[in-house]
Amino acid sequence: MLDARAWRQAWAAAARAPVGGDYGDPAGEPELRAALSAFVARQRGLAVGAENVVVTAGALHALNVIVRALLPPGSAALFEEPGYRAARQVLLDAGHTVIPVPVDDGGLSIGPDSPPARLAYVTPSHQFPLGGRMSLPRRLALLEWARRHDALIVEDDYDGEFRYDAPPLPTLASLDAGGGRVLYLGTLSKVLAPAVRTGFLTAPPALVPALVRARTLLDFGHPLPVQRAVTWLLAGGHVDRHVRRARRWHSQVRTALTEELAPLAPRATLGGIEAGLHVCLHLHGDLDAREVAARLAAREVHAVTLDTYAMRPVTSQALVLGFGGLTVDEARRGARVIRGVLAP
Repeated sequence: MLDARAWRQAWAAAARAPVGGDYGDPAGEPELRAALSAFVARQRGLAVGAENVVVTAGALHALNVIVRALLPPGSAALFEEPGYRAARQVLLDAGHTVIPVPVDDGGLSIGPDSPPARLAYVTPSHQFPLGGRMSLPRRLALLEWARRHDALIVEDDYDGEFRYDAPPLPTLASLDAGGGRVLYLGTLSKVLAPAVRTGFLTAPPALVPALVRARTLLDFGHPLPVQRAVTWLLAGGHVDRHVRRARRWHSQVRTALTEELAPLAPRATLGGIEAGLHVCLHLHGDLDAREVAARLAAREVHAVTLDTYAMRPVTSQALVLGFGGLTVDEARRGARVIRGVLAP
């Protein structure tokens, strides 16, 4: 959480701004769009103009806007399997067909035989929930698939600010320079707090008018006081400083978690540890993930089984372990409970 003093100053700055008599820009206030474009350039190396940024209420809200604006009725969409349940449900609730595509440590598996679709939704920086990073060859293959089928790609970079012991890979959006096919989603929920309800999308110039129109019809834009407070935090460098502090904090928690769980190998092994705020504990042998999760819950350690993120039956037994809200000591205590439950 950002320090309380910065929060108070941000809201005070927002309160001092005059209250106009009209709605704001449905794409977001120009100052915030400029601050977000500079932020994503610093944090993710993505060079994009403020005019190509649309402020949203988070990644799911952004996906709803995209679906409303750009997908014809009854479109097909490629989706990671297993993948982010809520994003999948956005597509299904809108009447589109979701085509599950397997993922592994290298991300979404795309090849010449991959089916056509109007859109592909991916989490390449830290696949949710397995945690792998999409390799550069896979990224290029996905872009080629989109070109071949005249499709769009939604790149959900929901926790891309948090990387550990691994060099950053270029975003799909930056690799698509000039291609006009990638919509990049970012959120401040992991950086600041989910309650701020602020995120953004970046889009190729040709797609921005349709997205702004959809945002206008959906809710006419983001609350101005929130935009002004977030702009103050971004422009003053407070968010960048907080990201650096949070990255060190989460790195320590992640190290504690991995150290405590390492002795479980080969009975259980960790994946997805290079980035993000969760890891995936893969269970081997005769271990059953649901049974293990129930035993952990009885000891007040909560984990989600991998099968809950899949559309089809999965044979892999694994637990998704989130650590974003934990201290080092809490991570160690929880990991020791897991070791006790999994000890042969």
